[in-house]
Amino acid sequence: MMQNYPQEIAHIKNLLRQNPEGMSVTDIAKALKKNKNTTGRYLDILLISGQVDMRTYGMAKVFTLSQRVPLSAVLSYSKDLIMVLDKESRIADINDNFLNLLHLARKDAVGKNLMYLKSPGADVHELVNSLITTPSEEGVSTLSLQVKETGERIFKQKSIPTVFDDGARGVTIILSDVTEDILRERELRDREERFRMMAENIQDGLLILENDKNTFVNNRFAEITGYSFEELWAMDPFALIAPEDRAVLKPIMELRNNPHPGLFEFQANVRRKDGIHRHVYVRITSLQHENIMYAFVIMTDVTELVSKDAALFESEQRFRMMAENIQDGLMIIENEQFVYSNRRLSEISGYSTEELHTMNPQDLITPEELHKMMSLLKRSMTCTEPPASFKSWIHCKNGEKQCIYGHINSVRHGETVSTYITMTDVTAFALREQELLDQISRLEKRK
Repeated sequence: MMQNYPQEIAHIKNLLRQNPEGMSVTDIAKALKKNKNTTGRYLDILLISGQVDMRTYGMAKVFTLSQRVPLSAVLSYSKDLIMVLDKESRIADINDNFLNLLHLARKDAVGKNLMYLKSPGADVHELVNSLITTPSEEGVSTLSLQVKETGERIFKQKSIPTVFDDGARGVTIILSDVTEDILRERELRDREERFRMMAENIQDGLLILENDKNTFVNNRFAEITGYSFEELWAMDPFALIAPEDRAVLKPIMELRNNPHPGLFEFQANVRRKDGIHRHVYVRITSLQHENIMYAFVIMTDVTELVSKDAALFESEQRFRMMAENIQDGLMIIENEQFVYSNRRLSEISGYSTEELHTMNPQDLITPEELHKMMSLLKRSMTCTEPPASFKSWIHCKNGEKQCIYGHINSVRHGETVSTYITMTDVTAFALREQELLDQISRLEKRK
């Protein structure tokens, strides 16, 4: 359209250049010696093409030369990738950054239809699709292109409706490379997702505080305490500690008044929402990051373990009371080493408990009885033989020998074989029996 009125257009631009403060339609019409309607059409052409600006003062319209930066300057100095397309999707102009992405020379791009452009550097399929979807609408979207050397590159795409000097319409495509930002965001989301998967699947309760404010709680923490997420977020987590155990919280209260990185751990009872107490082992790790003090509260429910330990301790106490008060000596051997002996065995042998635990079984048995006793012990340790009885002589610490009568039995626990030997001191009976045998022998010789 502008090519139809080159002289008039040039004349108007020259007039406005000489009158930078602006001119009205009437003033321009007088200078051109044209009527106002014709002059108005020329000005509309210049306004549409972006070569003049218009300001209104009441009913009057004042025109000045446009102060906009030429597109060529934007193309040259912008760090973005810029491409100008006409209404037929032909490339009217393109900057070097875009050409570098496409691996094309300017002569191979300008004038070519984008839809049929063959680029050795990048697949423009997604760019073409975005233009087909919104060919001339102004807006911002995200675009992903496959680039030969670097793989996926992600851009913020802005489409700006554009008017050429001749009044024809087109679109300017501006691509801003946001690959690094997007990849960081993806990595952050992936890390957060992995953290949440871990936090929701561990068997420990997890609560995170930021500057003493609850910001995260996992399912397990809610299960242990019986409170909902909303209730836990709104409450002081240390209020869960049973009143009788609040003394353990004194260091934590001091930490709240004077926050500093560190590790604190304790065991206590927590009172659930339903009033039931659970015994928990709590670890609190605090760390400072920038202006935020983080506290990670990890809670392990050890109620069953504590109950089992208490039951085991009680059972062990009953066993020891029984073992220390029976009249027989008791020895327990595990994998051929003494692990327990009672008070009565020390009385019989003269060795202390500590001394017995450093000895081997054969250290007590007299040489005459050793082979028989070791054979019996080995058979028992196979755990296939029934309990066996024996009578033998043992060495005592004072050098004397004692005769014992006992029982031996072995049981297996995993890789450990435990052998239980009970011994009754029958030395007096053995000596009396031997004396009777000696008398009988003497009488038989007299005959």
